[in-house]
Amino acid sequence: MSDLPPSRFISGLDMLGRGATAWAFKLDQDIAIKYVRKGRLKEFQAENEMYDLFEKHGSSPYIVHSFFRLPGLNFMQLMSSGLDQRIYSNQRRDAKNLRCLEVLRLEPTPKVEQWAMELSGALAWLDSLGLVQGDLRPHNILLDGNDHLKLADFDCVAKVGSRNPGNPPPWARLVPTDGFGMYGTTSEQFTFGSILYNLTHGCEPYEELDLDGNEVVDLLRLMKFPELSESTLDQVTLRCWHGDFESLADLACEMASLDGAKTASRAVSFDEDYIAQMRERCRKLLTGSLAGIDIAAVSSGEEERVSSHHRA
Repeated sequence: MSDLPPSRFISGLDMLGRGATAWAFKLDQDIAIKYVRKGRLKEFQAENEMYDLFEKHGSSPYIVHSFFRLPGLNFMQLMSSGLDQRIYSNQRRDAKNLRCLEVLRLEPTPKVEQWAMELSGALAWLDSLGLVQGDLRPHNILLDGNDHLKLADFDCVAKVGSRNPGNPPPWARLVPTDGFGMYGTTSEQFTFGSILYNLTHGCEPYEELDLDGNEVVDLLRLMKFPELSESTLDQVTLRCWHGDFESLADLACEMASLDGAKTASRAVSFDEDYIAQMRERCRKLLTGSLAGIDIAAVSSGEEERVSSHHRA
């Protein structure tokens, strides 16, 4: 806990989460703040730079919005919960091994179809920029107050065509003779298929069998998948696992045609006036309740301190 922000700045704030790169706190009813962890400024700034790029392209309604950024700080759209938390709430889990023991309920099919449309839309939008999220899994997908799905965490963004270092199963598949292969349409739709299975079946592929990670890796490498039904979403999952969609845009187009996607309310991008108002609120916070907050980070072996109020 030694790398937490100074207590006088976070006392009274609700912690939303902690990751390898940053702490996240709720500032008010609309804004969350991500605060760099000690020694992770380089990785933190990679995400800030991605948001700079996103803004140049108009962003996407399927991506968590960033209102205002400084070295080591990111003022963001407040989200309601994580997709993984939603999935876990529908399960009975082994607290020790953090494994699903029983699926208690499933999300309604129209809701899953809506989320499939939104997630595929996020992936297709990134692909249009020549990028992949780089750490695609339910942990990095959030839900807003209106239950719209948005992709988050962009410190691992990679270029399409670059080497895929892989993720734990089932979020990536080892390709025989080529490791995890390259990032692109095949890698992203495979992970999309695993996430869709997680939503439609209430647990990860093979999770109910209590296999170890290596056993699941071997099954996926050999293209041996759990038994699927003839339902539309199960067939989409199978097609994604086999890489049948020629592009992520094709996947997004098909997901948008699902009944639940067509009848759901649409997530919309924030307009420029609203973003300007939120950015000004962030600036006022830096001269008010957050005045004087410092970012302490270790970069290249040297401690760096950045006073955010000087940069605002």
